[in-house]
Amino acid sequence: MLPGCWSDCFVFRVGDVQIAAPVFLAPMSGVTDAPFRREADRFGAPAVVTEMVAGAELARETEEFVRRAAPHNGTGPFIVQLAGRDPEWMRVGAELSEAAGADIIDINMGCPAKKVTGGQSGCA
Repeated sequence: MLPGCWSDCFVFRVGDVQIAAPVFLAPMSGVTDAPFRREADRFGAPAVVTEMVAGAELARETEEFVRRAAPHNGTGPFIVQLAGRDPEWMRVGAELSEAAGADIIDINMGCPAKKVTGGQSGCA
């Protein structure tokens, strides 16, 4: 839990989900995997986000991307970040994320990495 009044004074809301913190850990490919998210949760992070997950790869249920979107079974909300350019793949990825228990689905629209923007995702 956060010191002081943050948990009582500041609430970030997405739909019905409330996160009592002014900031939370951003999704980072190769960093915010399920073990990392479990540890962040154990140390009191009010919310953490999965690694960026390509909607099309998740929809194809490739092993790597299913692993990236796996719930960490923490106490905070389960947030999946999807990236992609095809609305149909994004829809399927969002539905799979929701079926896996995602409380929030974050759509990546700001990643400047060449690998992402080269695929016409992120902030290309």
